[in-house]
Amino acid sequence: MRYLPLFVVATAMGLTAAACGSDRSGFDDTPAGEAPSGDLAGGDPSLGGGGGPSGEPPEACAAEVTSANRAEVDVIVVIDTSGSMMEETNQVKQNLNSFAQSIGNTGLDYNVIMIASKPTKLPFAPPGFTPPGICVPPPLAGADCADGPKFHHLDTSVGSFDSLQVILDKYPQYEKWLRQTAYKVFIEVTDDNSSLAYDAFDPQLLAKSPAQFGDAAGRRYIFNSICGYKRNTPILSAEKCSSAENNGDQYQHLSQLTGGTVDSVCEASYASVFDNIAKGLITRLGCEFTIPEAEGGKETDPTTVVVTYTPGDGSAKKTLTQVTDVSKCGANPDGWYYDDAANPTKILFCPSTCSTAGADTAGKLDVAVGCKAPPPK
Repeated sequence: MRYLPLFVVATAMGLTAAACGSDRSGFDDTPAGEAPSGDLAGGDPSLGGGGGPSGEPPEACAAEVTSANRAEVDVIVVIDTSGSMMEETNQVKQNLNSFAQSIGNTGLDYNVIMIASKPTKLPFAPPGFTPPGICVPPPLAGADCADGPKFHHLDTSVGSFDSLQVILDKYPQYEKWLRQTAYKVFIEVTDDNSSLAYDAFDPQLLAKSPAQFGDAAGRRYIFNSICGYKRNTPILSAEKCSSAENNGDQYQHLSQLTGGTVDSVCEASYASVFDNIAKGLITRLGCEFTIPEAEGGKETDPTTVVVTYTPGDGSAKKTLTQVTDVSKCGANPDGWYYDDAANPTKILFCPSTCSTAGADTAGKLDVAVGCKAPPPK
């Protein structure tokens, strides 16, 4: 199947900033494996804290509740703006804003980079004539085809066969808009095929910057294809959709290689096309969070991180279960784990947690840092 697992596009989750108790002197120094002697986050039992000795007030620790920042994504949209692509280009124009809004609503930190020709400004245009090219409307872009805070347009010609070559050749011009910490998400839109083979493009792209795109052992880019694929046929089928010049198999190969989505350039409306890409993107990256810094910008002690979830239906807040690795997710349906247990940089939700807490449109996620957490299961 070409679709990645279905998810519900979520709105951004509210995240509160609060502190526990008045003492901010440091981490709870309870030895690993022992219960903490004082309250975690001001006595909130959902964060694992307990009361002090009978008749005494609970001892406060220095937990700090901070925002959980989801993954950064740089979306690079490459459009074949040759003469046969007028209707398809217009569909991108009509749907790109809603696509950006849908991924932004989940909390993904996104930028969009467009690689395509802008329309040529003519002193006089015949009635009904629209020059080729694309001008993305606000709010993503600025007025009159200008850039916006999260949008940059590289005005360059992209033909029927050279999209992949343009991505490589123009890298020095759009590199300034990329963030090394962000996943790169390509969206190719064409009714034809590439003269450059996918297995020649991939190593050349990785060589441009391993920091940006990863390497063959761990690519940090996803390639999505809106091409001559015919819906409801196998990926890389010889068939093509009705109005396409070619099935775009080189682009389909790249999508298969990088876990991207393949969809049809022949659809009358691209609403579902961009929705499918958004679903795949959020399923892949939407349940990954950076570990918040400790108070004062100090490095966070990974044994003092507690993640809580308050459901949007008003039911009680609960502490999500830290597990040692993804293999323990099946036994802990509300689990999360670190990307690297020895040197963690990210909090990753287990699949079942991603489909519940990660997709709760009205829910709230809190990440408390600074008090000794229960050991992972």
